[in-house]
Amino acid sequence: MASIILRDMHSKSHNSLLDGITFTDYLPVDWEVLATLPSEGEQHRQHRANEELLKNLLLRDEAISQEGDEAEVVSGHEQFKRLETRLDLLLSLVTEMMTNNSHLPMQHAVTLGAYGLCVQIEDNATANLEHGTLLKIRLYLDPHFPRPLILYAQLVDIQTQSFTVNFCPLEECLQDQLDKYIFRQHRRAVALARKK
Repeated sequence: MASIILRDMHSKSHNSLLDGITFTDYLPVDWEVLATLPSEGEQHRQHRANEELLKNLLLRDEAISQEGDEAEVVSGHEQFKRLETRLDLLLSLVTEMMTNNSHLPMQHAVTLGAYGLCVQIEDNATANLEHGTLLKIRLYLDPHFPRPLILYAQLVDIQTQSFTVNFCPLEECLQDQLDKYIFRQHRRAVALARKK
């Protein structure tokens, strides 16, 4: 089962995985080696959880950017929908904090693209990794929210102080949310660089 899914992965080389729109940040991230991918049902549930996380982070960013913009009028229905989404996020986070009362993993410089990710490592932590190894990546996009984006990926490049992975195929809705999130973070980084 896993070998079939792995063959269907994006056939991009590690050089092109991080071409195009990416963003780099210093974020909590950890990973574990997997023998095989989880069942399709488990992957589907994880994709839904990832999609919910990305939607909430995007919605929060929209709310922050609109707070200073009184000219934009939002309908009552939209405001109610946003409030409901925020309450859902709050409930989800409180539940997760109560059940998973643990510390965030170590922060690393991470470059995130639509189809892959590169993690910079200070020590020689890549010594136990091999090309083609299947990993489960837990990436905390916002350290203030103790809820990780969980992605399954295959190692495509290993250096002394970094490794690059190719994501296993994502469901279309999740891929769209990830693309939006990366584009927004990239646009923000460009805007901040212009201000300097």
